[in-house]
Amino acid sequence: MSIESITTRPATAGDVLGFYGKMPPRSVRAWVMECGGKVIGIAGYFMAGERAVMFSDMNAPIPAIAIWRASKALMKAMRVPAICVGDEVSAPFLERLGWVYVGKSFDGMIFEWNR
Repeated sequence: MSIESITTRPATAGDVLGFYGKMPPRSVRAWVMECGGKVIGIAGYFMAGERAVMFSDMNAPIPAIAIWRASKALMKAMRVPAICVGDEVSAPFLERLGWVYVGKSFDGMIFEWNR
């Protein structure tokens, strides 16, 4: 898969349902990455009080540069503080994007974004 064949666009409810097999328990704002008309990744957030809780998943290998570009664009658009859960593998990537490690939870490492 080449980076030129990957497109990014706002997700529809059908995209979310197709990707996860069910609708999320709350309203989300998300974007998808597509290749050949197939959704290969999704990223977005939902609001929890005054913070955004970020999420991302992929179901196919995506070139790192495509993930980096889409992540930078998403973070540039964020206008509220956010949190996310990462791990030892994702930590360097999150920190390079500007996320700050704040502690651990039973789900993993917690990172915070403050614009």
